[in-house]
Amino acid sequence: MKNQAVWKKYSGKVAWPTIFLFLGLLVGYGFLWFFYKNGLSGAWTSLIGASLAYGMFTIGHEACHGNISGGVQSFIVLEKALGWLSSSFLLFPYCSFAVIHLRHHAHTNDPVKDPDNYVNGKNALSIFLRCFTLIAHYFGLTFGKDSKKDPAMRAVRSQSILFTVLLLITISTLIVIGEGMALLYVFVLSALIAAPILAFSFDWIPHYPHNNLGKYHNTRVITVPGLEYVSLYQSYHLMHHLYPRVPFYKYKSCFQDYEKELIKERSPIEGFRNQDLGLFKKENTYADLISGKTWNYILEVENIFLETHDTVKITFKNLNNIPFAFKPGQYVVVSDYVENKLLSRCYSICEDPLTGKLAVAVKRVKHGKFSNHLIDNLKAGYKLRISGPYGSFILPDIVKAPVLLIAGGSGITPILSMLKTVLRTSNQQVTLLYGCRSAKDVIFEDEIKELEKVYKNRFAFLLSFKILNAEMQYQCIKDISYNTQCYICGPTPMMNASKVALGSIGISENQIKTEEFVYSQNELTGDEFEVKILGDIKATFLSDTSETLIEASLRHQKKLPHACRMGQCGTCKIKLIEGNVTWQKREGISLLQHEIDQGYILPCVCKPKTNVILKS
Repeated sequence: MKNQAVWKKYSGKVAWPTIFLFLGLLVGYGFLWFFYKNGLSGAWTSLIGASLAYGMFTIGHEACHGNISGGVQSFIVLEKALGWLSSSFLLFPYCSFAVIHLRHHAHTNDPVKDPDNYVNGKNALSIFLRCFTLIAHYFGLTFGKDSKKDPAMRAVRSQSILFTVLLLITISTLIVIGEGMALLYVFVLSALIAAPILAFSFDWIPHYPHNNLGKYHNTRVITVPGLEYVSLYQSYHLMHHLYPRVPFYKYKSCFQDYEKELIKERSPIEGFRNQDLGLFKKENTYADLISGKTWNYILEVENIFLETHDTVKITFKNLNNIPFAFKPGQYVVVSDYVENKLLSRCYSICEDPLTGKLAVAVKRVKHGKFSNHLIDNLKAGYKLRISGPYGSFILPDIVKAPVLLIAGGSGITPILSMLKTVLRTSNQQVTLLYGCRSAKDVIFEDEIKELEKVYKNRFAFLLSFKILNAEMQYQCIKDISYNTQCYICGPTPMMNASKVALGSIGISENQIKTEEFVYSQNELTGDEFEVKILGDIKATFLSDTSETLIEASLRHQKKLPHACRMGQCGTCKIKLIEGNVTWQKREGISLLQHEIDQGYILPCVCKPKTNVILKS
């Protein structure tokens, strides 16, 4: 987007309107207590109290993003105090809410890592029940068995326990002195009524249908007049996710600054204006898919087919019956959590684009964490992170020459998509040379043989169980036409042999395309510096200059609080006391410039230049 720094004009200042809102809500609770004690019914007391609790959520929400102080150092203590006080009216520890909410920003719509995706039910009843029990879900994240494994939650666990104990003491004291009923109607029932309303209006509505991971499409703007006041500007939720350091009462103004750019991105802007999209339509969040651009979604597995003893074909459900657009030979990136780490692999699409279906083949790799995870755990309904399509290993739009396809093992996957397409769309002669270890390793054998029957006059299928060295390939392809276009995918030695064989029969390099996926990891340079953490979190470890401080902490099993690892959520924010670091990026991060000037850094996007001392 253009002019990305425009949002900063709304940040970096003390949010006096938020402070005055808190004071107004506090006075409101005082009056509500008074009126209940003087005859206001319990039902009306709790309904009015729910509206006050709804407002208090905004105070805590703004505090956890640092939007009350605006990063002004002298107001940070006040900001934390307002965060704790406002959260008390919702009966939940502020420190835990901050961790949970920042994780929501880091993993929006991720069914595994986004805590607010909990409200994403399959029908109206399940959505209602999930919204109603969201606070219980939050307490589970705070005190459940997995909370001790979470470094961010573990860092605030003692504060959460202390808050809960003090809350129980306060409730018990009020009951003992005879104020139990007032407590129930003014505070407890009010909070319990507000919680599911907040869950529905802040978590479910903005993110529906909860499967787009793209930052311009993972939530929405609703321009219905007046709704911003009822929702405390959460109707402009997309602006909050794009620029979380903008105070809530500036969302609309920020949106007006960026509206033209958001329209170009085809972001979900819904309402009654002429330029707006219809309200709450799933396809509003699928604009990238509909327009044929690359996309990033949570997709549901539709079916799994056993192709061979160690290979499966996975098909995915279409979103709202929208066909997937891709070119034959392209691939997608499939990601999932294995042992709590997000792993990603590239898998070629094996379908004909005409079908609009998305399918990949996964071959079990010995000791391969990801392939074994998919084959052993996937079933219909399982959700995976999928992005794509990518790749330039593709056919021309119009095929004007004979085609030779050479595949080895699972390299048949993109080749199959090409094969189906070129046979359907052209009248050219097509030859497929496919090398496998044995008959039991032939992937897509039934589909290929069916194509061989249908196109028997112009499709030659050569299947070999021998090593496809240069001599072997030469014997198989020596009679192909000199103008044949060649596409090769398989093990690197096989592809190198293909080039030798093709060269020996006069096929030039510009007639040959190859596809090869290489997974590489950053190598450490060997230049290491000491990282010392002081404060609530105490740790010492070495960090290589080629890795971020978070990566180093994980490598040494000194887990520091973190979430997005991209500088966007602010979970890892920490103060640099001594030493120097290199920033991977400074644009689009969660820190304001004057916070950086005060010495704060984000370890997830900083690498050491010297020994460093940090304070949590």
